Amino acid sequence: MSDDRGSTIPLILGFFLVAALVVAGSIALGDAFVQQRDLQDVCDGAVAAAAAAAVQLERGDATADAHSLQFGDVGPVVTAYLARDPQRRGVLVHATFSADRRRLTLRCEQTRTLVLGALFGRA
Repeated sequence: MSDDRGSTIPLILGFFLVAALVVAGSIALGDAFVQQRDLQDVCDGAVAAAAAAAVQLERGDATADAHSLQFGDVGPVVTAYLARDPQRRGVLVHATFSADRRRLTLRCEQTRTLVLGALFGRA
């Protein structure tokens, strides 16, 4: 019976390590979710600014054709929108058009550091 003494300490330490990793992982996932949501909010605002600029461009020029709209026409508005808030710095907006040139798609990206990301291979 005396040979079993102290054998629970490694087990308790192992459980503590697993619990610490679960807590750290949930913090990192929560931080990633919040950052993704913030980027989505910024991208939604950029899309709204681009759409408003496109409507103003079409209303301002009666001869404007929907096929002739370019991202360069609304790009300065999106850039000005992103420059308004320091939190929006580093957000890159990529624009692509559909084949019929009637649909403009904006894709936003930003590189951010995750809290506790180094524990999971991401600094």
